[in-house]
Parts: sequence; C-alpha cells; structure tokens
Amino acid sequence: MESPDGPASKRRCHKERVRVTRACDACKKKKLRCTGNLPCASCVRTSKTCEYTAEYNRGKLPQVRISQQPVQESDEQQKQGSTVEVGSPSLPYSRIVESGKVAEMNEAVDNPLSRASPEPHQTDLEGHYVGPSSGLSFLLRAQRKLHKYVALPINTPIFTFGDSPLPEAESTFMLLPPRDEANALLTRYFDFAFPTHRFLIQSQVECWVEEFYSAVQASEVVSPSVRGKRAVVLMVFAQAKQSQPDSDQSSARSLISSAAYFAASEKQLSAETGPVRITSVQARLAQCFYLLSQSRINHCWSLFGTTARLAMTIGLHCVRRREIGAGVDHIDSESRKRVFWCAYSLDNYLSAALGRPRIFHDDDIDQDFPTVVDDSRIFKDHILAPESTAQSIMLAPLYHAKLSVIIGRILHDMYGIRRGSSQAEISAAAQHGADLTCWRQDLSSFLDASNADLLMLPYQRQYTVLNLAFYHAQILLYRPFVLRHFGTSMDRERSRSDFSSESIEHYISICLTAAMKIATIIRELCEKCRMYSTFWFTHYYAFSAIMILYLRVMQLAAQKGNPEEISKYLQIGECAQRDLSSCAFQSSFVQRYIVVLEELRQEARMTLNLNDNHQAPDAIGDQVTAALGHQEGVRLNDFEGLSRSMEITGELHGGNLMVPPVMESNPSWVDGSDDSFNMPGLSGLTDWEGLDSLALAGMGELDYLFCHDGS
Repeated sequence: MESPDGPASKRRCHKERVRVTRACDACKKKKLRCTGNLPCASCVRTSKTCEYTAEYNRGKLPQVRISQQPVQESDEQQKQGSTVEVGSPSLPYSRIVESGKVAEMNEAVDNPLSRASPEPHQTDLEGHYVGPSSGLSFLLRAQRKLHKYVALPINTPIFTFGDSPLPEAESTFMLLPPRDEANALLTRYFDFAFPTHRFLIQSQVECWVEEFYSAVQASEVVSPSVRGKRAVVLMVFAQAKQSQPDSDQSSARSLISSAAYFAASEKQLSAETGPVRITSVQARLAQCFYLLSQSRINHCWSLFGTTARLAMTIGLHCVRRREIGAGVDHIDSESRKRVFWCAYSLDNYLSAALGRPRIFHDDDIDQDFPTVVDDSRIFKDHILAPESTAQSIMLAPLYHAKLSVIIGRILHDMYGIRRGSSQAEISAAAQHGADLTCWRQDLSSFLDASNADLLMLPYQRQYTVLNLAFYHAQILLYRPFVLRHFGTSMDRERSRSDFSSESIEHYISICLTAAMKIATIIRELCEKCRMYSTFWFTHYYAFSAIMILYLRVMQLAAQKGNPEEISKYLQIGECAQRDLSSCAFQSSFVQRYIVVLEELRQEARMTLNLNDNHQAPDAIGDQVTAALGHQEGVRLNDFEGLSRSMEITGELHGGNLMVPPVMESNPSWVDGSDDSFNMPGLSGLTDWEGLDSLALAGMGELDYLFCHDGS
C-alpha cells in the first residue's frame, strides 16, 4: 500500500467514479464501458446510433440521462441535459431530437404518473420477491396512500396509534345541560342511538339522572358507588349529543360538547374505588361504542379488553347461581344479560374487522338471552306481562344477540387460525347458511315489511340495522369463497368436483346479492338524509359490500364474463362508494375506506381496460354517469390520472359533503397466459382480514411482512 507521502497515483484524473447501472445496446453487446447517457460517449466517437432497447432484467428500470447535443446537431435541437425514464423499446437519440419531445419527456420525468412507474422492489422476511405482480402489492399501495392522505399524529401512545384524534375538552369544570335538555338527550339516546344494542334500562337511567342533578344541587359528597352511575349518564349525553338530527361532524360546538361528556365520564371512572360493579362495565361499554363512532378503533380495542375482563370478573358471562328461595332483582338480572350480549356482539365485530382473536369463547358462556319486555315493565321485584300484542322494543336486540352467536361460529369456522379443508368449509358454510335462513324466517314479518317508513323511529332504526347486520353476516360467511377462487379457473375446478364447484358458485351468488342489498340500503339512507357520520357499523357494512362488488368486476372482466353483469356490479359499487364518501371527515374510518376502495376501483377499471370485455371501458363509464348523474346531489368529475371518477356535492344534515383528496394512480399488472384467472396484486391474498384491518387500523400493520433497517 502506498503511503500518503508516496508517488502520485497513475490515474489521469481524480473524478469521483460514477456507477452506471445500464449500458446502451452497442456497449452492452461489445462489453465496453458506457457512460449511461443518451447518446453515450462511445457512440458519439464512433458516430453510431445510441439506443437502449435491450431487455433489462436487473430490477427497477433506471433512468437514462440525455446528454447535450453533439456539435453537428442544429441549434434548434440543442437542449439542456436532463433525465428521462427510458422504456423498452426506446427511441434513438436522433429520433427523440427530431420529434421535439425532449421537453415533454423531461417534464414526464419531473412529474411521473405513478401508474406508469413500476412499484419499488421489496422482499418479505423470507426473502421472497414482492413487486408489482405480487399478491401483497395492492395492500402496500393502499397502505402508502393511507400514510399520505390520512393525517394522524405520530406522538400518540401505542394503544391509540392510528386513531383519529379526539377534540380537546375540559372535564374539570364541565357544566351539566339544563334539565329539559337532559331529558331530550335521554329520549334521543333510547330512540335513536342504539336500536339493537340496548344494554341500558331506560327507567333505571332516568332515576340515575334524577339522582345526579339532585346531588349536584345539594352539593353532596360523591360516594364510590355513585361514580359508575354518573359515568353512564354522561356517556348517554355524549352519544345522544352526536346523534341529534341537526348535529354533524362539521358542527364544532356539538362535537366538543360530546367530547366533553366523554372526558367527564373518564374522570368519574378514574376515581372509582372498591369492587367491580356492573355500572363500571356499562359505562366502559358505552365508551367503547362512542370511540368507534369517533374512528378510534385501537383505543376501543384496548378499552374493550379491560371491559370484557371486568364483565367476566363479576360473572356476566354465566347465569347467576342463587340459593333456593332467595329474591331476584329483575332490573339487575336483565341488565346483566343485556350488557353481556352487547359486549359479546361487539367482540365479534371487532374480531371480524381487525382480524384478531375474540375474547369471549362460546364454550365458557351459559348466560341467558335478555327477556323480550319493554323497559317500563321491568321492576326490581317483578316483570309485568305485556298488555298488547304489539312488538316489543326488545325483540330486535334479542335477535341481534342470536345473530351474533351465528357470527361467532362463522368466525371460528371460516376465519380461525386452524381452518379445515375446502370440503369442511363448504359443509360449515351450508350449516351456518341454514342457521341464517332460519334466523331471518323468524323475523320475516318485520324485516321484509314494505312500509317501514310508517314505523316509529326506534323500529325504523331496528329494521335498518338488522337488515344490514344480516346481509353482512352472509358476506362474512361466503366471501372467503370469492377470494379463494380468485386466481383459479372455474372450469378447471368444475372438472375436479362438480358438486363443490356448484356450491361455491351458489355461495358467491348469495354473497353478491347481499352486497347489492347493503348498497341499496345505503342509497336509501342517503336519499332520506339518514346517513350519519357516526354510524360505524353501517360504514363498515358498506365497505365490506363494495369490496365484494369490485372484486367480482375484476374477476368477471378477466374471465371475459357477461358485460352487462360487469357493468351492473361496477355501477352499484361506485354509487355506494360515493354515498359512503358523504360521511367522510378528516382521519375518519370512512376516509380510510375511500382510500382503499378507490385503489380497488382503479384496479377494477384497469382490468376492464386490459381485458376487452366486448364493451369499451368508456361505455361502462357512460353508463355509470347516466345511472348516477340524475341523482340528487351527485355529479361526476375527473380525478387526476383517472379516466373517470365522481365527486359528491350538496348538503347532508346542514353540512357540506366531503370528498377524499385526489389520489394518485398506480399500475395494474396482469400475469398469466393460460385460461386461469390471475389478478395483479390480489392473487396472493388468502384472507380478508388484511383488507379490513388495513382500512380500520392498518397504518403500519403490514410492516411486519417486510425487512427494515431501522428500529
């Protein structure tokens, strides 16, 4: 090794070496050193045509820098040096100059369309390639867009990271509403807020409100047993405040008021001492529902874990064993039943949406279902028999609890970590499908009513929620078959087992019908201005349904299916997506849903472009325009980088409808040359949990799939 004081290096220059990742065709053929420019120095010296048309198989296609013009070129052709992403095949340098496209190419380099740019290459933890044609690419693109368009603070606790922030509210000096307003909030809560999750008894809460106001006026000392009751009352006010007809997320006053009640409820619970009481569970369960309405599912998940274990601590999951002859407190008994089954239902929905294990297990439960009796007829020492044959307000909550039991079995058999064979899942689907059919038949006179608008408000809400919950249960049951056979040819499967193929096609048909039913209900809610930004369950149902419709569009388009059927599913899906976007606000679940759905919609339209389906994509877009353009408050606009998209204008509950920001396009790739169906970015998906969890809490949950250099 030469010393620093030794003779000078024999190198003629000391310029920093530049690593060239791609050589021109002539230099590559002769294995000569190439500058990587267009034209390169070697081709200029030899007066050869410099081209970059050879196939490049070493990863992402690099950019090629356009050199300054040789002296012999005309002044018009002389341009500043710039870079351009050269594809294959590529134009020779002379042809580029003659066509006068250098400026346009330079502009394309400065502002590239992401749908014209390959996805960056990545590898998973096992070192497997993850690129544009990988089954994870769709999720990765959607996750990047979520990070880009959903602004969330990063300095939040790990238990609430990814959640929409709550408005700041002062809980120390909160003023109770006037008594008449409190009564109005109480009525609104029981009439509207929770039509089928009625875990509170109205007469009991009314007594607690009276005690609360009396104690405040008398400046009484707060005992530990009272704090849980006060927390429940405050949560009733919070839920009712955000469910008022004239309130919307754009109304800052209403939102802050609701958040203030929630903060005051938290303060009451934090000061609780002594043993666990049922009021502690009731208040925390109400907080869980409130957090979901505020798009805080991670906060809800953490709080629900505590709530569920407190419920099991006082034995809400089992029948209370009493000595013979002991008196029964019917208010307490019915409260225990209602609280548990509402918690059980929420546990199932959180598990389905997040793809995480349930807390309650059916083998550990023997609690009775709630009694079908109105709140006003429940007393501490007896329950009055009904006076008329009119439907009780508790019939819908009872059947929602029974539906939750079926959903729990579906999650165990169809989404469990230890899943059976295909034949076992087909048999399980048949059994659960029969249970769902029987469930609906028992309520057919109510759920299939043709004049639901004539019902009282609580029954209207129950009618809507139960129908949505039933169709979503069908989607949960049958959608695994849609995704599982996404990359296979149905003809090939039919040759293996005619019976299995026919069953699967039947299940897919039921799933699509359920998705269209949900889209229809969403459309009716928007037309009647009954779609609220706090309807977490409704938004989640709509998101699941729209995904099914878009995936079916891609499947049928790639299989050269019926163009009319494709057009129908696409129209319904796009219409439902626009209806859903009317409830979007910053960092909300709906905003995240729209980001993921827009990516999926683009994939569906790109599939139509790449697969000539006997109907041009423009014709399908015209049909969507005709179908949606005449609806009140809806018009079509062009998204940047897209052939067609929609923007909702107008008003809903006095507030402007919000539209998600313009989103970049991403490339769609089609692989496979045989008759099998292989959709880009989706063929590698094996479950739905990733899609649901990505939209709800996936602001980084896919990161575990990939290697990272940082901590």
